[in-house]
Amino acid sequence: MGYRPVVTDEGGTAMTAVQVADGVWRIPTAPADVVNSYLIAGPDGSLVLVDAGTKRASKALLAALAQLGRAPGDVTHLLLSHAHNDHAGGLAEVQAATGAAVHTHEREAVYVREGRMPAVDRSTRGGRLMARLPRKATGFAPVAELETFADGAVLPVAGGISVVHTPGHTPGHCSFLHPSSGVLVTGDAIFNVRGLRWSFASSCTHVTLSRTSAARLGELDFSVAGFTHGAHVSTGAQAAVRAFLAGRAS
Repeated sequence: MGYRPVVTDEGGTAMTAVQVADGVWRIPTAPADVVNSYLIAGPDGSLVLVDAGTKRASKALLAALAQLGRAPGDVTHLLLSHAHNDHAGGLAEVQAATGAAVHTHEREAVYVREGRMPAVDRSTRGGRLMARLPRKATGFAPVAELETFADGAVLPVAGGISVVHTPGHTPGHCSFLHPSSGVLVTGDAIFNVRGLRWSFASSCTHVTLSRTSAARLGELDFSVAGFTHGAHVSTGAQAAVRAFLAGRAS
């Protein structure tokens, strides 16, 4: 896999854009692969960005484009996996810089337009603690102009990207499959932080549903698993994801 220097964070830590497949890059917007966006090139040269990171992520994302020899205007579409502030926090700024059309699931649109995260599952202690946070601490800059999609849609961008609705982390949480490159972007359906694991229960709107809906990912064909939290997996990715979903890995 190819590695290109992109930008440094505010502490000077080197960050890189990582080529995960032909025409697909993972862009870390926080050190140690804590938060990632994905850039997918189409056959016509246009670019699709999946997720926009936190409110400070635009610097890393725009620098990644420059290091890849691309301009902000080359990004024509921005797909949002879900309306949490570590994925949508930089959305308004990146959209303004690129002019990209923003797409999200139809059940997620209200949160993006209002710049707020969905309510969390209060059945967990962490969820009850999260629910006490003020909106100022969890909100993000709203984006009013959106295009929405539904489960099963094949978006006519980057040669075709399939929408896989995996709700529970949020009502409209989606994963994305790019068949031509073999890359599956799981969003927050699954993390790869010290091994494959579930997203934090405290951030889910419905913890049980987030686990059961992720089973859909095991039914897909892919060769690279891209995670928005943690490094991608390019060797034995499909087997690893299926084993995790079957409870044989953690």
